Amino acid sequence: MAEYTNLKGFDYVGDAGLSEQLKTNLIEFFDWALMEKGNFFSVNIPSSGQYGGARHKLRLVDDPNYNSGQVWESYRGNWVWQSGLAFTNQADVVQKALEDPTYPNRKRLPGVSGVFVGSTFAPTSGVGTYAHHVDYTRGRVIFDSAIATTSTVSADYSFKWINVVSANDSPWFRELQHRSLRRDNSDFDLTGSGDWSQLGQTRVQLPAIAVEVVPRRKMDPYQLGGGQYVATDVLFHIMTEDGHTRDSLVDAITFQKEKSIYMFDVNRMARKNVYPLDYRGTAVSGALRYPDLVAPSADGGYRWDGIQSGKLRFLDTSSQEVSMLNPSLYTGVVRTSMEVILPGI
Repeated sequence: MAEYTNLKGFDYVGDAGLSEQLKTNLIEFFDWALMEKGNFFSVNIPSSGQYGGARHKLRLVDDPNYNSGQVWESYRGNWVWQSGLAFTNQADVVQKALEDPTYPNRKRLPGVSGVFVGSTFAPTSGVGTYAHHVDYTRGRVIFDSAIATTSTVSADYSFKWINVVSANDSPWFRELQHRSLRRDNSDFDLTGSGDWSQLGQTRVQLPAIAVEVVPRRKMDPYQLGGGQYVATDVLFHIMTEDGHTRDSLVDAITFQKEKSIYMFDVNRMARKNVYPLDYRGTAVSGALRYPDLVAPSADGGYRWDGIQSGKLRFLDTSSQEVSMLNPSLYTGVVRTSMEVILPGI
């Protein structure tokens, strides 16, 4: 095709553009990097929180997409499925109560290996009386067939405390959920009551960081013969229930100024169908963690093929707004200019 008829900067109109690549990479980077700093709590059987409440027990969910008795959720979503953290302590991501040498060691197998229905352990194998799958995104277990609504369902799991989400493309209007760490809240045990009447996909549990790519971009020449420095503004919206956590997250993001990270190519992942979680929120076999995704192609990764090995650099970073909207909602905004070097544009 003649050069004068060709659009620059992308190959196919259905591919994720630079904005989508930036947003996805930043969410995955912060999600992983915060876990490396201890961003998780582990729930074991039995358990009791600071304010009481059995945190290991799951509640029945009134989800119109399933039959009553199929869906059971924990008081916190965003369960950990990744293993191999550099943090001193590892997330308890596999059921420890099952003393069976035929099951892999929990440090080598990410994800929840099963749940208890009453005193019966049901492995997450997709077979048996209590066959089920785990929705890590929403922190719930979905049985293939409905079980008795009076059942007691419990599990060992770890959940991520700080939630990193997209601010651009929520399919529904989302509701901030306060006091989600208070398992003693009686509403949790009542199906279809209070905050918990909202389905998991419409709730944002605090603290949270929402990543927004804004339409402000600057481009400068990279070198003779082609290439561009492309700087895109990104807003990090921080929402917490106390000022200390908000200020800590503002610090954590602003401290990344001048930091460089590798990017993975969302489009190559899509073509190879290697998303770590499937449409159900379940970890697929051989799910790739963030370090695996940004590894070079020769090592089985999907590192973005750009100038300087597909690096993304944090440029100017500043705290723009810090406020208390009410006694239980503290907010802050950090603006960062993210720079990549694109060839051929």
